[in-house]
Amino acid sequence: MIDKQKFIRLKPLFMFFVVYTSVFILFSLTLKFTFPFLAGFLLALMVQPVICFLKSRFKCRQNTAAIISTFIVFIIVFGILFLLGMWLIYEINNLINNLTSDISMLAKPINSFLNHIGEYINKINPQYIEQNQQELLKIAQSGAGIITTILSSVLSFLTSIPAIFTMFIVMIFSTYFFSKDMSSIKSHILSFFSQNTVFNIRSASHHGMSLSGKYICSYLLIYFITFLETLVVFFALGIPYPLVLSIITGIADILPVLGPGTIYIPLSFYYLIVGNIFKFAALLIGWILITAIRQIIEPKIVSSSINIHPLTMLAAIYFSLVAKSFLLLIYFSLLLICYKILTQINVLPTIFESHSKVADNINSN
Repeated sequence: MIDKQKFIRLKPLFMFFVVYTSVFILFSLTLKFTFPFLAGFLLALMVQPVICFLKSRFKCRQNTAAIISTFIVFIIVFGILFLLGMWLIYEINNLINNLTSDISMLAKPINSFLNHIGEYINKINPQYIEQNQQELLKIAQSGAGIITTILSSVLSFLTSIPAIFTMFIVMIFSTYFFSKDMSSIKSHILSFFSQNTVFNIRSASHHGMSLSGKYICSYLLIYFITFLETLVVFFALGIPYPLVLSIITGIADILPVLGPGTIYIPLSFYYLIVGNIFKFAALLIGWILITAIRQIIEPKIVSSSINIHPLTMLAAIYFSLVAKSFLLLIYFSLLLICYKILTQINVLPTIFESHSKVADNINSN
């Protein structure tokens, strides 16, 4: 017979899962509208220590401290974006110059490759082309569709620049107003709850900040490991610009599915066209090894940093890869973190009872 007490004990857990899923779906659907306000609120939370410092040290008023803190934050944010933009322009300029200087080296293998394709096409039976005309037409249409999609995306980005600029303006003002009124916002929200609930909320917030910090640091460690592995591979193979390419690969590791392959695959095919089969094969093998190492160490590092079983993190990564959705990875990661926080402060029951509790229940029965 099924023990009904087990299901009664897990009822809060089921309710939490339903509420969390509903909130996450609503959050993901409305993110494009609420992003500047959410980012402003998070930035306002981050600058609260700065506001307290300015008020205590320089006797600034709340409004003045909020203005100065907002100004400092966005100077740093826009400064980082400006430096990244300048660095990207510099690297693109170098890449264009190198491609221009090396075009003569690439012309010969490309022409040879095209000649081989031409010889193969001449050997194709014309009847085969006639019989498969519809299929070939569909392939051509799909290729044209891909090009159209790319051009549409570029056009959409260019036409959305005013909206992006407006979003930053809204983010700046929302950060200021949230910073100025943060204490009253907290007091108004907490006034709806009892003292015990307020204590639980503050405890959950403290645990959440701690676990979130460990989670972010664990992924930064994973990206740093990818950077080091790529740096060793590129130095060993004599790839030009190994440091810059390794940094880009570490950043590309954030992307789902391909990850470091975003750099490794085009680079390996470049050496295939040039005729360097060894570097082509070595880069592909290096990409496969780095991807395999990532899949092994990621669940272990993340789970150990936030004390979650590695199998659950492995399942979250697998589900996101199968669904090809980075949003799904965020969903499962936040779900596990929230579950860990709420079970630590005894708001939610654990899925499995501890051995001591099981033994106590057996003895009581």
